Amino acid sequence: MPPQHLDNLTLKDEIINAFRPIEQLFKIMDASAPDADETIIRCYAEIGLELTGNFRERIKKLLGREHEGAENAEG
Repeated sequence: MPPQHLDNLTLKDEIINAFRPIEQLFKIMDASAPDADETIIRCYAEIGLELTGNFRERIKKLLGREHEGAENAEG
């Protein structure tokens, strides 16, 4: 496989792995009873916001690294 293809596969795997906790949170939220305590819902929201923030930072790092590599290859 060409190196670029391997890099894309690695990036894809890293993105999927970074997203997994967010996916699990939504599964938990989906399984929660509709009459759940407001405190629990707020906790879910806080967890979701933290996970999405972490996910956003990880994506920026991953894509930033890929972008920097492309710039270095041109120069």
